[in-house]
Amino acid sequence: MYIAKLLAGTMFVLSSLYTSSALAGPEGKDAIWRAVHENPHRTTKEIERDQYRNPEQVLRFMGIKDTSAVGEVAPGGNWYTHILAPLLKDKGRYVGLQHNPEYYGKWPKWAEKLAAYPDEIRNNPDLYGTNAIGAFLPVTKGSAVEQGLLDVVFITRTMHNWQNQGRLDNGLKQARQLLKEGGTLAIVQHRENENYKGDRVSASKRGRWKQTDLVNVVESFGFKLVASSEINANPKDTKNYEKGVWTLPPSLALKEKDQKKYITIGESDRMTLKFVKSQL
Repeated sequence: MYIAKLLAGTMFVLSSLYTSSALAGPEGKDAIWRAVHENPHRTTKEIERDQYRNPEQVLRFMGIKDTSAVGEVAPGGNWYTHILAPLLKDKGRYVGLQHNPEYYGKWPKWAEKLAAYPDEIRNNPDLYGTNAIGAFLPVTKGSAVEQGLLDVVFITRTMHNWQNQGRLDNGLKQARQLLKEGGTLAIVQHRENENYKGDRVSASKRGRWKQTDLVNVVESFGFKLVASSEINANPKDTKNYEKGVWTLPPSLALKEKDQKKYITIGESDRMTLKFVKSQL
């Protein structure tokens, strides 16, 4: 009787611990959790988009830690920067790989703004810490970003831009050079239907890639796909819109036209792919 009661009590304690752990999540309130959920640098509008972008799950899936050296390609409006930089500033290193201003000769105002990017990081230690680097991709001569520096190169919703702007080959080559051996190339990209009749050029003009095409191209540059996830899938996204992927939130390129319908659909269906640097 005593043994039975002891076993029952033990099972109850284990069950309670398991339940508490499950509710808290397998990692609990660790550095990633705090960077997403207890972060004063994130705005209310940014947090509202978590339902589509799932940043906590994405960072865990990609193996990013607070001790990682992570290069974020094309930070854009700093949505992910406001998560990554605070996460990495004490124990890791944030490296912003902004669009190279040399590509923007026809748009001098944009080139001027981009050229100031490294100074923006140096002048904002509250967000970035003192170990962060602001650089450009392609990396310019004399850059502080060295080959083999990074654990992760993180690319979100940018592969179509690389294709459209003729930067795909060089971008992937340099991403590989910047990664340590066995480092991770983390890609989140708007997804095209596999039965889409066009090639990757026309798909990219819609803001999308077929997943099979993207995997084949990336692997041809010395990477190997090791995992894929449906974290950012959206089955409501039919992928056929007048203004391509930009018809959907947050761009809403058609303005007021059918806006409620597109808001109901939500942000795009996205592939989430983890590659590692492999031997050529």
